[in-house]
Amino acid sequence: MADTEFLSNLTRFFRNQAHFDALEHFVIPELMKIKQTMGNTTIKIWSAGCSTGEEPYSIAIFLSEILPPLWKFEIVASDISLKSLAVGKEGFYSDTQIVGIPDSYLKKYLDKVDGGYRVHADIMSKIRFDCHNLQTDSLQRNFDIVFCRNVIIYFDEAAQAAVIGRFWESMAAKSFLFIGNSETLFGMNTGFEFVKTEWATLYRKFT
Repeated sequence: MADTEFLSNLTRFFRNQAHFDALEHFVIPELMKIKQTMGNTTIKIWSAGCSTGEEPYSIAIFLSEILPPLWKFEIVASDISLKSLAVGKEGFYSDTQIVGIPDSYLKKYLDKVDGGYRVHADIMSKIRFDCHNLQTDSLQRNFDIVFCRNVIIYFDEAAQAAVIGRFWESMAAKSFLFIGNSETLFGMNTGFEFVKTEWATLYRKFT
């Protein structure tokens, strides 16, 4: 089993644009159709293994751009590293760290400050940072989308299966799971179904 204290924290803003394209053109429209029938206009997201916050902030910025008025979202961003979480909570990134953010988003959602940029308070308010070890139950439920990219690759097969099982328990029916391009659920006994879209591949919990 991998020691999660030593997982790689390599990250950047808007990593893997294909996932964001699939989010915009497939996942969000599907979730909106489902939720509208229930009178629910809030989308719950978990960024698991969020490192220093670039992923959850990217998701928050992106959803702020594409969601129609009256729709809301909530993001839980978790990591085992308190040091990484402190960076995410601060919302400050150096000039080199903001590479990958489109210029239009940079001007709209971050402020230029000495030594770098700070994420706007309204975007920061959408995210709750939480210290969590993926080898334990988060005790949170009903997520519509889970991002856990380039994390389970560091676990052995048994630990991977256990983590994916805990994601299943935390997710709502008809929800979506994004994992890294180098990761797969192939061969695992899970309830997730493989989904291939025009933009990217992902997994869905139908029940």
